[in-house]
Amino acid sequence: MTRASYLLAALIALIELTAFGASFANNLTVHPNATVPLGVLWLMFRYFTIWTNTLVGLAFAWMAWKKRYLSRPFLAALVLWILIVGVVYHLLLAGDAQLYGLDYLSNLLFHTIAPVLVPIWWLALAPKGSLNWPHAALWLLWPLAYLVYAVIRGLETGSYPYFFLDLDKLGWGGLALWCVKFLVAFWIGGLLIVALGRGLKRLGLSR
Repeated sequence: MTRASYLLAALIALIELTAFGASFANNLTVHPNATVPLGVLWLMFRYFTIWTNTLVGLAFAWMAWKKRYLSRPFLAALVLWILIVGVVYHLLLAGDAQLYGLDYLSNLLFHTIAPVLVPIWWLALAPKGSLNWPHAALWLLWPLAYLVYAVIRGLETGSYPYFFLDLDKLGWGGLALWCVKFLVAFWIGGLLIVALGRGLKRLGLSR
């Protein structure tokens, strides 16, 4: 890794750690009866945001520690997944609710700062070779695993993390339609990232 790549990777890992800590502390305040720490973690890991930002934080912490890139397809996948986190939040979930304190900080870092910095790091500093069109389909496994988990968890607890996964309100048909929409969005986004990576590689702007 270059020095710039290593330093920005370390910054992203620090941002993710800060966001996770702020979210944990906020959930502990909001849900004081939760068993610490497992009860708070159980509450947090309802969300795809937490799934994906935790994965990003671990990946970037590993790269900063080892000073070595992870595989190029996996790095591109991280870009896709964190971008979807930011886009879905700002288009469908943010609303007009006013956030304060630790809640505001964690939401800002999880949903805005990380989804901006990770693509910037990838575009400017990461190698992008070895990306092929089938990767866009392979990258669907992460959101698909989450969707299965969220539905099973919802069936067990009666609580769903997002309105578009609320089986009680949507029914199986409505839920299936939303899942297909999201998987198609991930697939199209993946194709665009593959095309961008291949294009930059062909132009000699990336390894």
